[in-house]
Amino acid sequence: MTALPPPEQIRETTRAILARGEFAEPSRWHEMILEFLQAIKQWLDRLGSWTEAHPDLARVVFIAALVLLIACLAHLTYLALADVLPFGRRRKASARAPGARWDILEGSAADWREALELARARLGEGNLRRAIWIAHRVLLGLLDEQGAIKFAGWKTNSHYLAECAREHPWRATFAELTELYEGAVYADRGAAPEAAAALLARLEDFCRDTGAAA
Repeated sequence: MTALPPPEQIRETTRAILARGEFAEPSRWHEMILEFLQAIKQWLDRLGSWTEAHPDLARVVFIAALVLLIACLAHLTYLALADVLPFGRRRKASARAPGARWDILEGSAADWREALELARARLGEGNLRRAIWIAHRVLLGLLDEQGAIKFAGWKTNSHYLAECAREHPWRATFAELTELYEGAVYADRGAAPEAAAALLARLEDFCRDTGAAA
C-alpha cells in the first residue's frame, strides 16, 4: 500500500489547485456587467410587451425619439462645423468684431483703451517695464487689426518691424517703442519715464484716430 504524503504537502497542493483560474470566483466587475446586461434584457422584454399591447402609442413614441435623435445629431454637427459653415455662430461673431486681437493682452485688459489706462497706472507707480510691455502689445494689436502685421507668438520684434511697411504712418512710433521695449523688457535696462509717457500719448491718439473700442 502506497504511503500518503505528509499533511503539509497535501495542504500546499490543495491551495495550489484552488488558486487556479477555473476555481477563482468571478470578479465584482464581471458580476456587475452580467447584472447590467440582464437588466437591459428585462427592459427590452418589457418594452416589447408594451409595444405589442399599444402599437399606435409605440409608433408615436418611436417617431418622437427619432426626431429628437436627429435634432441632437444636427446640433452636434453644427457645433463641430461652426467655423467653416457660412452661417456658423463663430463666423458671425468674427463678422461683428473683425480683427479684434485683445487676446494679445493676455488677460491684462479687455480692450486697447483700458490697456493704455493700465499702462499709465503702471507708469505712475514706477513700474516702467510693465507699462512698456502693455503699450507694445497695444500697438501690435492695433497694427494687426489694420493688417499691417500678423501677430503670432513665435515671431520676434524683428519679424514685426520687417512686416510693417516703411510708409505706414505709425512705423516710426513702432520702431521707437520696439527699441524701448527691448531695452526695458528684454535687457532689463532702465528707460526714461518721459519717453514712455510720450509714446503712451501717441498710442492714445492712434486709438482715437482708429475709433478703437473704449
